[in-house]
Amino acid sequence: MKILASAKITKGWDHWKSVFESDRHKQIRSDAGVDVVGYGYHPETGRAYVVQEVGSMETMQKVMVENQNVLDEVGVDMSTMQMIPLEG
Repeated sequence: MKILASAKITKGWDHWKSVFESDRHKQIRSDAGVDVVGYGYHPETGRAYVVQEVGSMETMQKVMVENQNVLDEVGVDMSTMQMIPLEG
């Protein structure tokens, strides 16, 4: 299934992008079976957007819980997180 994840970022786009693209973070996603389709940033809202393909929403939630430190490192404000299942 594809999921659109969106959240405000707290450490700026350049930081978020460099950490998100790091080999370590790519490996974490690979190990969890998460495939990134695309991502971007909306400067007016301060939100990063990521389209991901994963087995299920439950799998995605499990990955997020198990890797909370990763979300903190990249600078995600979890109180603003939105996850929307996509149909196509």
